[in-house]
Amino acid sequence: MSWVTIDRDKCNGCGICAKACLRCFSNKDGVITVYADENGCNLCGHCVAVCSTRAISHSKMDMENFPAVGTQVHYDPDEFIRFVRQRRSYRSYRNKEVPREHLEKLIEMCRYVPTGSNLQTVHIKVITNKEKMEKVSYLTVDYFFSMIGQVEEQVKRLMSEKKEIPKELEILWGFANRYRILGLARDSGLDPILHRAPVLMIFHSPPSPSTPKDDCVIAAHTVVLAAMTMGLGTCYMGLLVKAAQSSPPVYEALGLPAGNTAHSILVMGYPEMKFLRTVDRKHMAVQWEE
Repeated sequence: MSWVTIDRDKCNGCGICAKACLRCFSNKDGVITVYADENGCNLCGHCVAVCSTRAISHSKMDMENFPAVGTQVHYDPDEFIRFVRQRRSYRSYRNKEVPREHLEKLIEMCRYVPTGSNLQTVHIKVITNKEKMEKVSYLTVDYFFSMIGQVEEQVKRLMSEKKEIPKELEILWGFANRYRILGLARDSGLDPILHRAPVLMIFHSPPSPSTPKDDCVIAAHTVVLAAMTMGLGTCYMGLLVKAAQSSPPVYEALGLPAGNTAHSILVMGYPEMKFLRTVDRKHMAVQWEE
């Protein structure tokens, strides 16, 4: 049985549904037919969204959640660029709780971001428990501190054997001093990983045949930009992502579903400082073919 049906009394035969979805619709000599199931339909909803007469229904989707687009929203490109440039990574936050309704609104936005093959496998975990976050931070520092000895031992062994040091190992070796600083910062009472932010947000996914990492990153950056409209600052936690993917104690502390991988992690809160200027960045490396 097809997931999608056409109300013939409402259909005006325009054929736009067949143009929007070649997988499930066909238009032969003006006769439109549809058969959508798990083998063809990826639940994108485009067939419903383009139908001007509301003749199309999808049994696997909430038909009440297809509101009319209405008046198109227009943003001035220069103003939007200015907005994007104002994004900063914040590493100090006010001791102020982020309202639950703000977090729920940010999560709701993520329902509508694109995902590879429309698989929608992004999961989000929100942690606001201070003790839990402190444990995660400490375990992350432990992981990187333990790496220092391992990396230096491998480098010394290769050098003594007069062998070439692999590029990846050379990069890790260069980061050894940064990892030492993490331990020193923690020992002095600081939180060098999560910066004592009020909120930790983890974007994770089960194994997927499509693009789970890209999907999580897109969702995370949507949250980053949307959070700015609420007066919230964020910071990407790349160190924690690496630790979550490599350290069993860190992964266990995060409490993700078995088999899921953390692909993007943010901290969030009300910034303690205010940036007075945007900052310079390298010019993009661009190639044009015309």
